[in-house]
Amino acid sequence: MGDGFTTESYVDLLDAAEEADYAFLTVAEYLSTDPDERPDRYLIVRHDVDRKVANARRMARIEADRGVSTTYYVRTSTFDPAFVASLESLGHEVGYHYEDFVRADGDVTEAHERFARNLGMFRRYCDVQTICMHGNPLSPHDNRDMWGGDDAVDFAEYDLLGEAYLSMDFVDVTYFSDTGRTWRDGALKIKDYTVGDSEKTVSADTTAELAALLRAGAFDRGCLLVHPERWADSMPELLLERTKDHAINTVKRGLRLVRPHSPSTTT
Repeated sequence: MGDGFTTESYVDLLDAAEEADYAFLTVAEYLSTDPDERPDRYLIVRHDVDRKVANARRMARIEADRGVSTTYYVRTSTFDPAFVASLESLGHEVGYHYEDFVRADGDVTEAHERFARNLGMFRRYCDVQTICMHGNPLSPHDNRDMWGGDDAVDFAEYDLLGEAYLSMDFVDVTYFSDTGRTWRDGALKIKDYTVGDSEKTVSADTTAELAALLRAGAFDRGCLLVHPERWADSMPELLLERTKDHAINTVKRGLRLVRPHSPSTTT
């Protein structure tokens, strides 16, 4: 369908990883395994389910058919007991895609109160071991900041292994994200950047370029952020999502003119 964000293109990414003998780890598997005991070559695939639960269901089935387990981070707006149960039944990890600091307008105390309530609701229906912030480019707040400060609450206080942005070693793991309808780091990743030290020696713009990197084994350990709503299964859906992404990208470029540049994902 002439675009790098289709179901067909996603299947090709999975095929490329399998052809190059990448093992697949969930975020929880990565955080709970000693580095020396992880596979030599692995890929962590993480999905932020911001919209379109049906697309996430489709991706989850495609992965399960290939024996691939990935991590799905679900917002309160996309949460449904039957949905998260179906993800777990297919062998996937379900995590909480939190946005409590933004919803609390930067009030840390209120953010943790909201977080505790929402996490408790999630855990009535699924086994949440890891979390990942939702990045709202229109908000001046960053949800990760609810974990900062001298009196910061630790993830262990919520019986969590960690947070997908804050707890991974991005010097060792090469990070790619489809935010902005491109895999290349840059101005369109307003909130979607790694925190702390990181290192990246390869890059890709299109999905085909990323698949080529995987087939070549250009990096041994990687993490891919894939938003299911972006990956279309028909031409009308493809055109709609492409139009939405282009409109959002225009807004993001405008925000760059009035806000400081976000930290780089590379060193």
